Amino acid sequence: MKTAAMICWLMLLLPFVLSADEPVKKTDAAGLFRVRDDRPVLPVTVEQLKKLGIDVFESKRLKLFTDIDPKVAKTLPPLIDQAYVAWEEYFGKLPPARDESEFQINGYLMKDRTKFVSVGLLRADLLDQFHGQQIGYQFWMMDQEQDYYRRHLLLHEATHAFMWAIPHLDVPYSHLEGMAEHFGTHRLVGGQLQTRLMPFNRADFRGHDRLFLMRRDVKQRGISELLDISEWKSANFQTLNESYAWAWGQSVFFDENPRTRERFRKMAKSLTNPLAWKTFEIELQPDLPEIVTEWNLFAADAWEGFDFERASITFREGTPLMKSQRAEIRADRGWQSSGVLVEKDHRYEIVATGQFTLAEKPKPWVSEADGVTFRYHNGRPLGQLLATIRPAKKTENETEPMLDVKPLGNKSVFESSRSGTLYLRFNDHPAELADNRGSVTVEIREAK
Repeated sequence: MKTAAMICWLMLLLPFVLSADEPVKKTDAAGLFRVRDDRPVLPVTVEQLKKLGIDVFESKRLKLFTDIDPKVAKTLPPLIDQAYVAWEEYFGKLPPARDESEFQINGYLMKDRTKFVSVGLLRADLLDQFHGQQIGYQFWMMDQEQDYYRRHLLLHEATHAFMWAIPHLDVPYSHLEGMAEHFGTHRLVGGQLQTRLMPFNRADFRGHDRLFLMRRDVKQRGISELLDISEWKSANFQTLNESYAWAWGQSVFFDENPRTRERFRKMAKSLTNPLAWKTFEIELQPDLPEIVTEWNLFAADAWEGFDFERASITFREGTPLMKSQRAEIRADRGWQSSGVLVEKDHRYEIVATGQFTLAEKPKPWVSEADGVTFRYHNGRPLGQLLATIRPAKKTENETEPMLDVKPLGNKSVFESSRSGTLYLRFNDHPAELADNRGSVTVEIREAK
């Protein structure tokens, strides 16, 4: 009842809580048109730029001014043409321009920024030190050592420009940065652009490092609260580089987590409605505790290739243990409810029987619930049976209870640190659940 009442009040308050922190964009009131193209007339000609070593490469969606190797530069505007297709597939088609012009942006990719300063192509209000920055239908970026990260930053800034063109857009600053990072995370397969990826290794995504930054920040400062990220302003991103990692993490989580992705993608297609983000937040409320738990578990174990589908949890509250009870625990899933409600300070005997396979290549890795000691994850043997407890309700300011993990193995006596539902899983890297096979039967009974 309290949740329902909260939702009702939020719906009533929505018209009064729209953000006033972002700059007002010039849109046409007479109809739904995209934000007007604000690119200025250039102060120099293409011929004058050429003499300074600045080339111009143009495609339908991007006019690129750059002093980098022309062989590399000429491949970049067609990349933005492909990205435009991906943006419209995800966000929906941009409204037309009032003058019926095609959407196109200017990009300034600089190896030697003094060349661009000398001809008035670098705006005076840009930060002295920056990797990339977008303003309206233009963006500026410094050249990058890695080919991947050059493309990543180009896609990031161009995504900003596309979203800027959406009329009446009213979303958190972190969402703008998160989605720019999300579309920037890409690969090329046979010349075809694939975006919105979870990096599956570090070698193919050199310079990305968002997952590394998240893991490091968790160790140093703890997990950033899921909805708190949406309150961050531009100052957070100017002072703390990890902010980009968390904003990206929030976007990829919402977009890939089975519990949230449908609502998140529906919101993405309705951004011309200034209430789109507020509506999305309201729609999260009924199962927000479960969403926050899954966020905390992802953030605590955020590795390349994280398998959101198999790590998702079917939350099911347990019942008190009246007699010995059995549960089947699959090897290819994350946390699974045992169906048993354990009580604080009570002792339970847990026995697991059966074998399962942790990998198929180069040969099957067959394991029991004790795990295999030739490989570890998070300091524990791969395949070891683990336990955690999810209370019916977290106490105020309590850290995520499901991060309190206890090793079990084939047979152990487990003392419950709190009352709640017992969840079980096998220890494994979050990217390596797909090739697991089999399950074990776990018997839970009161310890004598």
